[in-house]
Amino acid sequence: MGKLTAEIFGHMVDGACISANMSFSSQRDLAEAAKLYGFKQVYGFASYYDYLLKELKGTVTGVGGGVGSSLGAGTERTEVKVFEAKTYMDLGCDEIDMWMNIAALKNSEFEYVRKDIEAVRAVVPKGHNLKVIIEPAILTEEQIETATKLVIDGGADFVKAGTGFLGACTLNHARLMLRAANGQIKVKCSGGIRELAVVKEMYDMGVARFGMGVGSAQNIIRLLKEEE
Repeated sequence: MGKLTAEIFGHMVDGACISANMSFSSQRDLAEAAKLYGFKQVYGFASYYDYLLKELKGTVTGVGGGVGSSLGAGTERTEVKVFEAKTYMDLGCDEIDMWMNIAALKNSEFEYVRKDIEAVRAVVPKGHNLKVIIEPAILTEEQIETATKLVIDGGADFVKAGTGFLGACTLNHARLMLRAANGQIKVKCSGGIRELAVVKEMYDMGVARFGMGVGSAQNIIRLLKEEE
């Protein structure tokens, strides 16, 4: 793997503006940053997906849809997650990030978790990435491994760490997800990642995508440019 540059990192970023205290101006800033740095995807408020799709049409950046948040617990009914995913795909979204049902995982309802992912996969066509959020900050190491394997079994393309609202994604979380993924799916690290040293180490480990807020992404890009 080559050296991480500002350009490479920009293309690995899923930029997000989803905090409850943000307004429409944050969605405009998200779109402008995506155009400037070539973000892979952006995740904003669902009510502004139309705006983001219009602003980013013809660019290298896709608009992703977030499915089944339940404050990070992923406990919406499966049919609700399927409806959300299909709605966003029909709207023109390029990728879907869905929350795993964390309560079901912790209750060892593994078949339910797998079928929940499979149902969303059925409405997200191959060629469009499905990522599954597992929130490793609130899981044991064994649960992180189990969750990652369920993501594989459910047919998704990525296992994704978290949102940052329930705790940061650490280097150990990245190691555990990568080990369990074993090259069968890709790993997206997200949530509370703000230090260049951490980004570099995750990149060297084999992390394929980074999810972060616009400000954090801009700062990492600035620091990388200073090294070039």
